[in-house]
Amino acid sequence: MKQTNTQIHKPITAIIAVFFIFCIVGLFTPAAALAAPAKSGQTVGYVNRQQVFASYPGIQEVMKQIQNLRAEAQKDYDARAKDLPDAERKALNDTIARGEAQKEDALMKPVGDKIEAAIQAVAEEKRLPVVIDAASVVYGGIDITADVIAKVKQ
Repeated sequence: MKQTNTQIHKPITAIIAVFFIFCIVGLFTPAAALAAPAKSGQTVGYVNRQQVFASYPGIQEVMKQIQNLRAEAQKDYDARAKDLPDAERKALNDTIARGEAQKEDALMKPVGDKIEAAIQAVAEEKRLPVVIDAASVVYGGIDITADVIAKVKQ
C-alpha cells in the first residue's frame, strides 16, 4: 500500500501547526504579569503576529523553500519506501518527517527571532510592560502591529 502525499505530511503539518501556534499566538510575558494590577500610566500593548508574519520581508521565499523541502521529502520517501513492509515504511516516514521538520525549523527560526526582537523593541520604546497577541484582546490596549512591521522591515 503506497502512502499518499497527504499521509506523509500529516505529522509534518502537525509539527508546523504547533510551531506557528507558538510563534503567532504566543504571549511574551509571564501569566503573573498579565494578572498583576496595572500601575498608573501603564497599559497593555497588542500585536497581530499573523499580520507581522505575512509582512515579513522575504517570507514568500522562505515558504517556497519549505515547499521545496516537502517535495524533496516526498520524492525521497517514494523512492525508498516502495518495496518496504508497512512497519518499515512507517519508520521511514517518521524519520523523513523529523528531518524535514528540523530543516523547516532552521528556516523559520530567524523569522521568529526577528519578529520577537521587533516586538520587544517597540514595547520598550512605547514603555509597554505587557504585550499580548491581538487575538486575545477583548477591549482596550494599544495596537503596536504597524510599528512592529516597520521595525521588522528595517
